[in-house]
Amino acid sequence: MRNKVAGGILCAAMAASLLSGCGSSIVDQAATKETAETVQQTEEAAGDKTDLSEVVPLKFNIATGNKSRTMTYNQESPLTLPDSTVVTAGMLKPMWSYVEKELNSKFSDVTIQDVKANDMIQTESTSNFSGANIFGGESIAERLMFYGTEGKFVNLTERMEAGYMPNFKDYLSKNPDVKSAVTAYDGNIYHVPYIAELNQIARTFVIRESWVTGLLDAEGAAYDQSPYDVHYNGFYVEGNRRTGENGGTVTPKIGIDIVKKTDQSIIEIQNALEVKNGETLTKALIQYIADNYDYENPSQLFLGEAAAYDIDEMIALMRCIKANPALLTEGKASAVWPLFVRQSNYREDLLRLSTYFDGVKVHGADSYGARWYIDENGDVQYTYSEEGVYKVLQYLSMMEAEGLIYSDAYDLTEKTNYRSTLWGTDTGEAPSFGFMTYDWIASSTADSLNPDTVVILPPVAKVNGAWQYYLDNGRAIKPDGWAVSVAGSTEAEIQRACAVMDYFFTKEGSVLQNYGLPINLESGKTYEGPDGIQYPLFTPWVYETSNNVAKGDLSTFLRDWMGCLIPIGYQKEIGFEYQYTSERGFEGWALLQNSTTNFATYAGKGITGDNPNYYKMVPPVFSLTSRQKETISDTTSLDTDDIVEYMFNIVRYQAKGNAPQGAEVAKSYEEYTAKFNERGLGIYEETYQAAYDVMTAEK
Repeated sequence: MRNKVAGGILCAAMAASLLSGCGSSIVDQAATKETAETVQQTEEAAGDKTDLSEVVPLKFNIATGNKSRTMTYNQESPLTLPDSTVVTAGMLKPMWSYVEKELNSKFSDVTIQDVKANDMIQTESTSNFSGANIFGGESIAERLMFYGTEGKFVNLTERMEAGYMPNFKDYLSKNPDVKSAVTAYDGNIYHVPYIAELNQIARTFVIRESWVTGLLDAEGAAYDQSPYDVHYNGFYVEGNRRTGENGGTVTPKIGIDIVKKTDQSIIEIQNALEVKNGETLTKALIQYIADNYDYENPSQLFLGEAAAYDIDEMIALMRCIKANPALLTEGKASAVWPLFVRQSNYREDLLRLSTYFDGVKVHGADSYGARWYIDENGDVQYTYSEEGVYKVLQYLSMMEAEGLIYSDAYDLTEKTNYRSTLWGTDTGEAPSFGFMTYDWIASSTADSLNPDTVVILPPVAKVNGAWQYYLDNGRAIKPDGWAVSVAGSTEAEIQRACAVMDYFFTKEGSVLQNYGLPINLESGKTYEGPDGIQYPLFTPWVYETSNNVAKGDLSTFLRDWMGCLIPIGYQKEIGFEYQYTSERGFEGWALLQNSTTNFATYAGKGITGDNPNYYKMVPPVFSLTSRQKETISDTTSLDTDDIVEYMFNIVRYQAKGNAPQGAEVAKSYEEYTAKFNERGLGIYEETYQAAYDVMTAEK
């Protein structure tokens, strides 16, 4: 039923249309096209308690550390929308102008455009967040929760109970894991989180396909002859050989069983070669595959739906890659890099290989800060200090010593995008070449990046006591979001800010945030994803403009030019990603979805094993009391970058024994764990366990 306020909104919209034409936002340029029905739908979606009849200005401070990712359009060149509206530097981005208009407000972006969110929160806390109505950004959810309990941010639980934010309230009732994750220790909610595409695989393994087939399947290949030094000693060796019940038969897809016929170790075979070079290493791998598997082509051990390689076999292939640069690059390069991360601040993705060394846990969610897992008793355990992680660091150090890892990524001062460099310069004047990374499917299989990249199944491994295919990287509730200031807002501003946040949980608002303006979508048409679900369909203008201004990266275009997909409070849909995925990327999704591959979720379902909580993701942040925060600050030092540097010193220097003066390299697990104990590991775990107990208690 149309409520009383809707008529007021329509009048306000009509008045706005008469006054348009001389301001600095898109609203002031574009013709007003709303109908009474559209306004009524918006108002009813916002809830009976929300009064949109008056224009209520709002100030936003949304910090991302990147001036291109704010609400304000900061590109040098203007953007012309399909309706001829022109967006220039300093204006609100199109999506925010649209929301401003829909909710009868006037938005001001008061953000210092390139400030990091943590720095912004630190600064604004000194003035009780009085400088804006809405504050938000990346990796600040814990601080939004904390300051909320201190009375600095609006209690959204009370607002929802009073009839505001009905759509967000409904979303939380249907998604109790999200509700639990964003509830502070006092039982209230103070921020709206950025929620990634839950119950979907996050990142996975992507490789150059032709390098595998060219090495293993091609007859008469001219392998390189340069000598190769080995350091990696193998995982499936001695008493842990892969045979029989220990991974002798695995099932990559229902109806497909792959049997390993002997207990041979490819690492032992390669290490025992008298002469080690591109030819001998590769021929040894080809013969090993023939002796152990019934594939038509050797490359099938790694490619396609019947892949059954383990971590040692993957490293054996990496050796062949590393030892054959001239063959693989047609003489363009004297060195290639088998494994790389996208950029240096992604270096902790290397630790995700831990899963394939008997299921060692490193990250309990899709965040490097999620250094916890839930044990069989339901308690949280800090991962980085565990013996299994130390052993993984040692394995990685052996790989590093062989040159299997792109080592520039260890230096956090280095800002290069290695994926673009190692996959995107093949035809350039100074090409560089990489083989494998662990990254997002859509962007990693983009035709504009490299037409040879394909998704492969993860290594098969004993995970949680059961041999299986597993990716410990499901999409998560992010530690990002936004909240409403108490000191910076009047009651009318609080109500309008709540309406803005709630809007992105309506159908219209969700489509807007995930896909863009209505004029960017095909009317009456949808797009079918590989999951069989219908999603909004982009117009050709979106793809053409993205190609012209963002090198075809649709995600970057929507964020940096249109203003969508900024990591603040909304539920992201996978349909956006499906839609700009290449055919090879689609095949990759199908490969994973049709396989037996499991991945981490908040529900934590998986093959029965040693730990019933193994597959369960941890919350994005833990809500700490003032006393708990003081305890962590005063008695521990595990949240600093230097502890990660300490770990990577092992990777960089232990196997080669080349540590520079002053670099600490733990020579044993006892020495390694002593460092964590010195930094207050016991009280750190105890404090976070107490916080976790409160979060998971029955309410």
